[in-house]
Amino acid sequence: MASIRKNDSIVVESWGDTALLERFQLLSNIGQFDNAVAAAQLPPLTKLSLIYGENGRGKTTLAAILKSASTGDPAGVLERRRLGAANPPHIVLTLAGANLTFQNGAWNAPSPDIVVFDDAFVSANVCSGIEVEAGHRQNLHELILGAPGVALNTALVGHVKRIEEHSKALRQHEAAIPAGTRGALSVD
Repeated sequence: MASIRKNDSIVVESWGDTALLERFQLLSNIGQFDNAVAAAQLPPLTKLSLIYGENGRGKTTLAAILKSASTGDPAGVLERRRLGAANPPHIVLTLAGANLTFQNGAWNAPSPDIVVFDDAFVSANVCSGIEVEAGHRQNLHELILGAPGVALNTALVGHVKRIEEHSKALRQHEAAIPAGTRGALSVD
């Protein structure tokens, strides 16, 4: 499932034969949504659904909810807690016939089948050519989708970091031996 956020709309698309995200069952105490239970009465989302609205109507909040649900990280929801709300956010999504719930600061389970292509994703993974930063050059050929690919990349980054630290330590040890003391011998 992909959630693509544009200026004034969200496109919710399922890649299989049926819709993964069927409905927003409950949105309570998050962003613009005080207690949105009426959404449960709407027809279910289809394989391709468009959510449209003016600025400030909650589209970015919906994208943050989906992103948080995909990773299980509550930060995206908690930082959008409704101002002045007496209770913490409570969210219920229906995905493939089962409820995915955010309550008491946590999701009941992550849903890695949800992928959010938002401005943060584009900034981290796409080089538009308008502005090329060091991070873009480093990630120019690194577009990784799916939890297994991300886990492998995280392990690789850890190994590379350890190799860099080891090489730095070797250079420091080499610099500690004065050239005059080594004479004609190499550090090796």
